[in-house]
Amino acid sequence: MHAAARKLNRELTTIDEGTVVDVKDGIYTVRVGDFDGSARRAKSCLVAPAPGDVVLCSFGPGGRSFVLAVLEGAEGETRGVTKLDVEGDLEIAVGAGKLGLRAAKGVSVASGDEISLVGRALSVSALEGKLFVQKLAYLGDRLKAEIEAIKTVGATRESIFERVSERVKRSFRTVEDIDQLKANKVDYAAETTLAMRAEHAVLHAEELIKVDGNQIQLG
Repeated sequence: MHAAARKLNRELTTIDEGTVVDVKDGIYTVRVGDFDGSARRAKSCLVAPAPGDVVLCSFGPGGRSFVLAVLEGAEGETRGVTKLDVEGDLEIAVGAGKLGLRAAKGVSVASGDEISLVGRALSVSALEGKLFVQKLAYLGDRLKAEIEAIKTVGATRESIFERVSERVKRSFRTVEDIDQLKANKVDYAAETTLAMRAEHAVLHAEELIKVDGNQIQLG
């Protein structure tokens, strides 16, 4: 009946419910009663139909048929995956207000190319976090961190600064091979004791070596 009505009146656009029976190359075969028709997905239908889904279709002049919406999933499917699928770029714009994404079990963002975050401020709050980046570049004016403990393991480290200031209560450092310092001037000041120990010690100066103290003991 539906098929006959469409054939007799091609200028009339009708809307029916149907069931997707096949999908091939972006063309959906939709069964409406005893009639199987081919339809494309409407641009406003963001949910990708799958075989077995009940959909709302429009049949118009010139054989133009579109899947307008997915009404429900396949029979017996209660908690299936709802997939938003579009061709080309997708942009979500909020003219005024905020955009929120909330999920009870998790939010996953994946991209085959680039993920870009742009905003006046960025805030990330979590009890635990992991960051895996092969190469990381940070560009900014200031970096402030308040950390209870930090541990780093790496092969090499290079730092270039105009000025470095450190204030610690206790400092311990172990060097397995060589510890080398090159500077224009070196000044060590200890309030109580300065101790240097080595199996062999060499002190060399091209012009002057000066040792000054109330008591000087050698040997």
